[in-house]
Amino acid sequence: MAAALLLAGVASFSLAGIGDRMPAREPVVLGDRQILRLRGPADRPAGSVSPAMETARGTRLLRIASYNVHECRGVDLRTDPGRIAEVIRSLDADIVSLQEVLSGPDGAAASQLRYLAERTGMHVAVAGPTMRKAHSPYGNALLSRFPITRVRLHDITLGRFEPRGIIDADIRVADRTVRVVSTHFGLRPMERKRQAERLLQILPEHPADPLIVMGDMNGWVPGSPVMRRLQDRLGEPAVVRTFPAPFPILPLDRIWVMGYRFDVEAPPSRLARISSDHLPLVATVYLREDAPRNPSRFRISGDER
Repeated sequence: MAAALLLAGVASFSLAGIGDRMPAREPVVLGDRQILRLRGPADRPAGSVSPAMETARGTRLLRIASYNVHECRGVDLRTDPGRIAEVIRSLDADIVSLQEVLSGPDGAAASQLRYLAERTGMHVAVAGPTMRKAHSPYGNALLSRFPITRVRLHDITLGRFEPRGIIDADIRVADRTVRVVSTHFGLRPMERKRQAERLLQILPEHPADPLIVMGDMNGWVPGSPVMRRLQDRLGEPAVVRTFPAPFPILPLDRIWVMGYRFDVEAPPSRLARISSDHLPLVATVYLREDAPRNPSRFRISGDER
């Protein structure tokens, strides 16, 4: 009897949403005033070269990261944006995709995005909220050391499930535009299937500019049909266990860099293991013209656990 109930529950969870439709929705294009632009760190010595300048000059590789910050609430149930900011600073990333972040402008509890941008020295931030939580817009966000020139927000919510979205941003890195797509897929297989289909509809098959897709894909099984479909189009992603942060066993987060070689790591710092329920996922991208291009090859470094 218990086994039958368990199987029925699994089937119900897996097939939930099968009859729901994801209607075609026009993206929301953000205006210039909706992109948060901050001044650079004031404590940088005069004449010093920033990491962004080094990347632009080609003397430093582009570093990107995806991090589900869980509203800055750690596994110890303590909400502390300062810890998250310290983890992000330690990544030394130029572009960071955030999930589950509060982006409201009012009140200490609703200003996590601005706080993280200021504390990490990022010059640009953009919010892609999908719902309201704790009296604040809540959802996805991007932090960048480089100018974000254009942003499109796509609604990929399926039926009555939790609202989900995509941030689709053009980021100017030196003399080229890098398209960065940041998302957070749903928990149910049918949600992820429809969301993956919509994601692929948004993206060009043969992008002229570098294309990065990253986020919390909730892809528990690396070889699942949804992950295989994304891999067929985008190339091989990093499959590094990032959840739960203290003892990671599930590869929920992904980074794809279409057409360029990249190295991947999941930094295993003690602080990262307690600051959120996910570990951050980091990639170093070889964007130089003479770098080997192979969308199905990457190297994992660091602690894969």
